[in-house]
Amino acid sequence: VHIQPSKRSFTSAFSDVLIDIMKHDDKVVAATSAMPDGTGIDKVLEQFPNRIWDTGICESHALDMLAGMAKTGCKPFFAVYSTFLQRAFDQAFQEVALQGLPVRLCLDRAGVVGGDGAVHHGFCDIALLRVLPNAVLLAASDERTLQHGMKFMLSYNSGLSAIRYPRDVVTNRFPNSPPFVLGKAHQLLSTNQPKLAILGYGTTAIDALDAAIRVDSNVIDVYDARFAKPVDGDLIESLLEASIPIITVEDHSVIGGFVLAALLVLGCQKASPTGYASYGQQGQQQPYVGGGCGVSPVSDSGEAPLQVSESSLAA
Repeated sequence: VHIQPSKRSFTSAFSDVLIDIMKHDDKVVAATSAMPDGTGIDKVLEQFPNRIWDTGICESHALDMLAGMAKTGCKPFFAVYSTFLQRAFDQAFQEVALQGLPVRLCLDRAGVVGGDGAVHHGFCDIALLRVLPNAVLLAASDERTLQHGMKFMLSYNSGLSAIRYPRDVVTNRFPNSPPFVLGKAHQLLSTNQPKLAILGYGTTAIDALDAAIRVDSNVIDVYDARFAKPVDGDLIESLLEASIPIITVEDHSVIGGFVLAALLVLGCQKASPTGYASYGQQGQQQPYVGGGCGVSPVSDSGEAPLQVSESSLAA
């Protein structure tokens, strides 16, 4: 992970959280597929060599093996790049979700990955996993939410769960952030008379918050959506009833992404006779972005694909 030496990455934060979890629960095991250094599993392996496996470049085998271990009472975590999860979709469906086994996916490199190149962009994990029965999909916005999210997954035993996080510097923007509650968003900015609500999924929630503060922090509410499945339907219903326009922001393809999940909920809600909510979204329209230096490449059109602009909010 090409992060400045003075900066801490999401990958490093993941390693520390998993180590802490494994220290407190000897049933927790983990695996990766030829990516121990890229996923941070190498650091965990040093402390728990008998509870970590590297299956080589065979994501399907790793997930199949972990499903079997879950059936015996183990609590497995699978550290894998978002883009390479597709190699194990068959196992995610038939071996994990179909049998209701609690296997936990930790999806590194979610979203645009900068210098790693186009093949590593993680823009379809939400779309792939949302179709699976009882699957729960989370996203981390900072280090505290990564900790809370992984501990939530440890307690979720009704099926597959997954948390996504980017190849980027991790902040501790919200050290007092509360634990995750299934299907509930967390409000980051609250106003008395909001004229707009932004639901950011993952680190884009922080981008949305910064943009809202620059534009007008007195009329824009900002939420860390936290879950793409299940989406916070109560929140969307309350915004709909109050006729507050909604913008969603995500680092994923808009096709099958968080925006679609929110729209499906929005379409099922019953508005009051005078209730109306307009809707907008920001996400990856052009996922095949070329490689470059750093973590914020620009698309071929010259536009930063994930920038939350003041103009989009002011409009």
